[in-house]
Amino acid sequence: PAARRPKPSASAPAPAADRKRKRGAVFKTATLKNQIRSTERLLRKDLPHDMRVAQEKKLEELKRQQEKQTQEAMQRTIQLRDRKIKFFERRKIERMIRRLDKQQRLNADEASNKLATLREDLEYVRFFPKKEKYFPLFTGGNTPDVVEKRNTWRKQIKENLIAAAANGKDLEETASDDDTLDVSEDDFFMSGSSSDEEADDELTDKSTK
Repeated sequence: PAARRPKPSASAPAPAADRKRKRGAVFKTATLKNQIRSTERLLRKDLPHDMRVAQEKKLEELKRQQEKQTQEAMQRTIQLRDRKIKFFERRKIERMIRRLDKQQRLNADEASNKLATLREDLEYVRFFPKKEKYFPLFTGGNTPDVVEKRNTWRKQIKENLIAAAANGKDLEETASDDDTLDVSEDDFFMSGSSSDEEADDELTDKSTK
């Protein structure tokens, strides 16, 4: 009778294909930083020309991915910070608009001018491009350079709104009106007047000057 092949024991080494798949899985989970270091170490060795060229291309691609990850992480941090600032400013401006709506009966012309300014401020906050550096209205200072940049963005935002309306589209809002947004631990939101009414009066004066 033909001899039976012995079954591989549990302790027998895994086939080469299995080992290759496992190495591939480990490689995929390795961080880009570790992959870059590993490739750089390999390039310090005496490699055949074709292998060196391939590894250099690989290193270039890994560094490109690392740079992209770094930029995306920084962008997320900036966007989160700007989101909190714009949330604060939007709520303040909307509250001031409501107060001026009530005051309009007493002095229609003055209140109308202030309301127009506040609505422009609200437009600035709501539609400021989220990928650009935001210039806060109430905490960013009023140096000529900052004021000029704000005015430039005001003009651009108006043009964006007009273009979107002409195409029958709504421009994306970038300022959150989410009551669940946690701003309690941010220094920016811990400063200010002791009451909303005092803060509104102070900010109304600043915004409408």
